[in-house]
Amino acid sequence: MIKIYEHFLKYFVLMLFTVLAFSAFSEETSYNDELDRRIYTLKNKGHFPGVALAIIKSGIPTYIRTYGEADISNNIPVSSKTVFELASLTKQMTALAIMTLVEEEQLSIESKLVTYVKDAPKEWENITVNQLLSHTAGLSHRFEETVNGTLLLDYSVDDMLTAAKQTPMHAKPGTDWNYSDQGYFLLGIIIEAVSRKTFAEYMHTKFFKPLGMSQTHLLDQKKVVPYLAQGYALKNGEIERNRRVWQFGLTSHFGVMSSLDDMVRWEAELANPSVINRKALEATWKLQRTFDSGDSCESWGYSRGWQAHTVEGRRILSHGGYSGTAYIRAVDHNFSIIVLTNREDTQDSLSPFALGWAAANFIEPTINADGLRCWE
Repeated sequence: MIKIYEHFLKYFVLMLFTVLAFSAFSEETSYNDELDRRIYTLKNKGHFPGVALAIIKSGIPTYIRTYGEADISNNIPVSSKTVFELASLTKQMTALAIMTLVEEEQLSIESKLVTYVKDAPKEWENITVNQLLSHTAGLSHRFEETVNGTLLLDYSVDDMLTAAKQTPMHAKPGTDWNYSDQGYFLLGIIIEAVSRKTFAEYMHTKFFKPLGMSQTHLLDQKKVVPYLAQGYALKNGEIERNRRVWQFGLTSHFGVMSSLDDMVRWEAELANPSVINRKALEATWKLQRTFDSGDSCESWGYSRGWQAHTVEGRRILSHGGYSGTAYIRAVDHNFSIIVLTNREDTQDSLSPFALGWAAANFIEPTINADGLRCWE
């Protein structure tokens, strides 16, 4: 009788576990299906050829999805290994590199730019490292030499530095905020001077290789890159190739290329640092230039490589890239969203952030699905 009872009890426990497991699986499947529908609708609305999207909670990926095509001409679908241009998502990595050198006492945020640049313009003499990080150095945004507004095919580091020196200032250092690729290019110059490595070598040895980010590298048009996504633009409602074929000698302002798999590794490290210096990382989150806030946010502005927002006492970091990328780090909610696409982000088209905020809202309904509008 006792054996029959034990057998029944084991059977009951097994069935209960099966029911609970099936219920959890069903809820998860339903959850994923609903979010899939939201993202797929926005993908089509924005005419994104391909999308790779991840949700990471406390450093652990809980949702990884890919949609559409990495290469329309050859009908190649996007996968988590597809390599995208990150564009200005590079800036948070460059800022982290600078703050790492600061924490290692190889550099000060108050160091002067002219210490590291020979024959610098007189207007640069008061520019500090921190002003470069926070876009308050008074520099212009674009600075590369063009012919009738068209970029050249190849730029050496010297070509870029010469062009930077010849570009008029936007404002006096420290008096205004102006988003500046030029400033983050010059941060790359500083990293190379201090580390005595090329920017690419420094980033690879300090971060990418230790983190196992084997698909992550700096822009190199001569390199054969497996799983490389083709880039597209939306013009007059039609998708066309975007012809981003320029080669730059130093791309600390926009040049990192990576896959969703590798960016999940990056986010896992940001969430639970072991390779990255935690103090350096947290220093990149600190607000440096505050903007006027409306009623929807307590504060917002630019930190170092990130837009920084405080909403209901909780920090949310974000940044986008012109190539069609978006990164949201809800630091105090303990989750992040990474969106990689191969369609340029322009003012007249749906932003890749639309997908990111929709996913963030799905997880945390207090975050507006249309994004943070801290100025209102």
